[in-house]
Amino acid sequence: MTALHAKTKLAILMYHSIDDSGSVVSVSPHLFRQQMKCLFAMGWQAQRLCDAVEYRRANGQYPDRTVVITFDDGFANLYEHALPTLTELDFVATVFVVTDHIGENNNWASPPPGLGVQRLLSWSQLKELRKAGWEIGAHSRTHPDLRQCDQVALESEIIGSAKDVEDYFGEPVRSFAYPYGYHSLTASEITVCTFQAACTTLLRRTCNEPAHLLPRVDAYYVRTLDDMRSLVTGKWDYYLTWRRWARHVRAGLSSS
Repeated sequence: MTALHAKTKLAILMYHSIDDSGSVVSVSPHLFRQQMKCLFAMGWQAQRLCDAVEYRRANGQYPDRTVVITFDDGFANLYEHALPTLTELDFVATVFVVTDHIGENNNWASPPPGLGVQRLLSWSQLKELRKAGWEIGAHSRTHPDLRQCDQVALESEIIGSAKDVEDYFGEPVRSFAYPYGYHSLTASEITVCTFQAACTTLLRRTCNEPAHLLPRVDAYYVRTLDDMRSLVTGKWDYYLTWRRWARHVRAGLSSS
């Protein structure tokens, strides 16, 4: 059975910073802990992205009662707030790092209002996450809009970021997240040749999508425990469809 026959849907959760700033890319440590405890109480497990995708490849569908927790950019506050919570619950996650900024700051662009300049995980902290069972994925070298990159720049950003992580850990990098969720045909072709899986920011649970164009659900929308329950059990699917439509309309109005 191939992945195209998959029936089980999987929620890939997308987090960024775990802090109390209230920015659009932030979730408070308290809410994050409550969300994870909610999943645990429901009897769900958390897998690394590479493992969930490999399970689908081998079995034709995603594992039941499973979520994938992903973190983009690699904020240092994950070490303080996310790691202890997930370790306590025997959960693991995937973190996508911007390799030229590891141990530095999120200064590749103006940060969202309220967030400010934040410290990013160091290589030694990433090593601790890896020891705890987390997957370290790539998120480019400098966090550009890949649609604006030529072939040489794309190879540096995509293949180069994988090499940076591989050189440190001595093992292949299997997952990638497109910066801002944006990709071009050439960018996606490079990820197919470089990674086992790649994530977009398309707002829905994943089922039959190609492994290099996986949708995710931004934690910005998951603000209550009922939201989390509805998301992972599929009760939110129609709501997510509406949110995707609203995004599309806003994008069209802003470009007109």
